[in-house]
Amino acid sequence: MVIDEMVRTLSQYPNGTFLRLSWDCESFVIDGILDTIYETDNGADEGSKEYQEFYACAIQIKHIIKSSENRTLALNSLIEISINNQPTRIELSRACLKNKSCTKGKRVV
Repeated sequence: MVIDEMVRTLSQYPNGTFLRLSWDCESFVIDGILDTIYETDNGADEGSKEYQEFYACAIQIKHIIKSSENRTLALNSLIEISINNQPTRIELSRACLKNKSCTKGKRVV
């Protein structure tokens, strides 16, 4: 099972942590909440050469800051980040935990 650096780093934060995530030179930016980390696969047939298992994070979308792509995402929906959909930047956003503040913009990954 593959646990990459991004997931390993995010696993140090509790569910409910506020994050700002951006992809592709900030062409897509969201604020979200770390929902859960789980095991998944790439959808290939188990036993095939292409089959791969890995860990992923579900992020609940709280605010879409910028979206120049044709993405159909809704507030409070979940987006999966993993080795197959890895943001180029992840920062702590607004508050690290409910009722606790943290340094805005602290880079996580």
